[in-house]
Amino acid sequence: MKSNVLPRVRGFTLIELMVVVAVIGILSAVAYPAYTEYVARGHRTQLKTQMVAAQQWLERFYSENYHYPSSNAELASFNAMPFATSPPAGEGRTVYTLRTASATNQVYTLTATRESTGPMASDDCGNPTVTNTGVKGASSVGSRYGTGAAGSAAAVAACWR
Repeated sequence: MKSNVLPRVRGFTLIELMVVVAVIGILSAVAYPAYTEYVARGHRTQLKTQMVAAQQWLERFYSENYHYPSSNAELASFNAMPFATSPPAGEGRTVYTLRTASATNQVYTLTATRESTGPMASDDCGNPTVTNTGVKGASSVGSRYGTGAAGSAAAVAACWR
């Protein structure tokens, strides 16, 4: 005798699949921004290390020459150093490029410029700066911190910690 009862098919219903998709969407909406900020903090930490190495080189240069680099040859020697990019050459894709500017031979401002195609190109912390007296700053700060001097001060407080 033949039975008209069909065998039970095992599987997921459409509702169950939609619940799983919704949970994955909510988790990724929370996790992805946290992950990208974590990566950005890592890039900024490495940049701080590179900037300290650059400051040490500049101070050694000053103690040997009684002025900070200002001629094209002196600046070229600075740009050839391993700390002139962050991360250093051979350790990954360049994220920041360090440059020094000297209004006179007795002061300098070290600026880390974000690479326009790098992962930090749209970072709201902007381009970190530090002077020969250790004053920290930021230029080209994103809208997250505001505009003008107040925005720069807020970016320094948040990004240089």
